Amino acid sequence: NLLNAPDMYMEKIAIGPNLPQNLIDLDFDIKKNIKLLSQAKNIKPDDLTACLLNRPRHNKIVKSLNEMGTKIKFISDGDVSGAISVAYPNSAIDIYIGIGGAPEGVLAASALKCYGAQMQTRLFFQNENEKKRAITMGIKDLHKKYTIEDMVKGDVIFCATGVTDGELFKGIKDFG
Repeated sequence: NLLNAPDMYMEKIAIGPNLPQNLIDLDFDIKKNIKLLSQAKNIKPDDLTACLLNRPRHNKIVKSLNEMGTKIKFISDGDVSGAISVAYPNSAIDIYIGIGGAPEGVLAASALKCYGAQMQTRLFFQNENEKKRAITMGIKDLHKKYTIEDMVKGDVIFCATGVTDGELFKGIKDFG
């Protein structure tokens, strides 16, 4: 169960609702995914905004996005809210991409399922010990791509609140 694997990582790519199914794919390079998304939205790649964690591991993605003129919304943490932002009605985020925590990927998939959005993930291993741990957890295909339907079975309710102000929610206010 990936929710019980706080130190495992996964590649993630997510887009909002009302787009052609299976439009994006982790096996495509970022430029192809951006081109497909911009065509589906009938806008230019430089009119899109991508959200990703501000991490050195994403330098190649950032370079490709910059080459296409795609705007970037960096986040310092909270990739659950980053992924959910693609489906939020008032968000300017068109695509979420990058590597983040596996449990957070499952939580984001739960929320995105409620919105009718799309997400694809794949476990990301930094070393052989992480691969062995995944096998011990019962994962047979270490390269499998997971969709929302693979990660979230049946009905789901997602509820989130904000303690501090964030991208999606206002935090708690003390009015005395």
